[in-house]
Amino acid sequence: MWNRLLAGLLLLSGFSVANKGQAQCCSTGSPVGASTHVGLVDKHTLRTITFYRHSFSDIYYKGSKPSGDQIDMSDNAHYNFTGITLEYGLTHRITLQADAGYFINKLVNFHNPVLTDHNGKGMANGTIMMKYGLYVDPVREVEITAGVGLKFPFSRQPATAENGSLLQLDARPSTNAFGFTGSLLLSKEYASLAMRTFIQNKFEYNGSNINDYQTGKLLTTSLFVSKKIARRFYGIVQLRNEIHGKDVQDGGSEVNTGYHLMIFTPQISYVVAGLWNVSLLYDVPVYKNYKGKQLTPQYSYAISLSRDFNFRPAD
Repeated sequence: MWNRLLAGLLLLSGFSVANKGQAQCCSTGSPVGASTHVGLVDKHTLRTITFYRHSFSDIYYKGSKPSGDQIDMSDNAHYNFTGITLEYGLTHRITLQADAGYFINKLVNFHNPVLTDHNGKGMANGTIMMKYGLYVDPVREVEITAGVGLKFPFSRQPATAENGSLLQLDARPSTNAFGFTGSLLLSKEYASLAMRTFIQNKFEYNGSNINDYQTGKLLTTSLFVSKKIARRFYGIVQLRNEIHGKDVQDGGSEVNTGYHLMIFTPQISYVVAGLWNVSLLYDVPVYKNYKGKQLTPQYSYAISLSRDFNFRPAD
């Protein structure tokens, strides 16, 4: 019941953002949000971020080049994902964070009529995290923040198709396994230039599901530059590097898993009434190197809506 309720809330929030405006599927990487809110939150402040993301994939790669083998391969794949992030400033140096998301669909289309299309949907893994400000200097406008968190599935049972068979891995909404994540952020602001630069490293480790399948480790490094470009408008450019280890089944490495991906992401944000932040981004892969033969991302876009709520006690 709670899973259905949360899924409904996520769908409503995702569609409301789409009307107003910021995981791994098919080797496209995790459906990250569309916001540059990655540091600490002020004490007694609640930050809410809701977003919708669409991703499309249709070209197989072997190594760093497209594969010429078309045997029993899917035509294309795409997903539509909506998520929510809640962050709360417990102290000036400690921020608590919770993430959840729902795949509206996660579809793999096959051109071979003998093969059945796979269409998954459902809750992605959730995350609870604590971030701590190792070094915060408001005068120099420098922040170094570390985070550690737990990844958890809303179900341990792998998703199945309508006929009862297990969905292809690329169509499953969750790893159905527990894991942990860690992050390190270095941020520097330049108030006189209305500009901010920061680099974030994030590591994800996944445990094994009940079928003894373990999704590979993921190391992500993101470099951001944010600049005010006009009244209420901010431009952001991001270069993201993803290194995904091989998946493991029953102690042995899976052949067609593991990759190195670099993505360039331009983004624009608009501040509404000084309270709401609406962001739109577009992902463009600039480098791909895949182990074995894998379907790779062509593009992805996302839109998000965020706001801070102040719960400071009255003086």
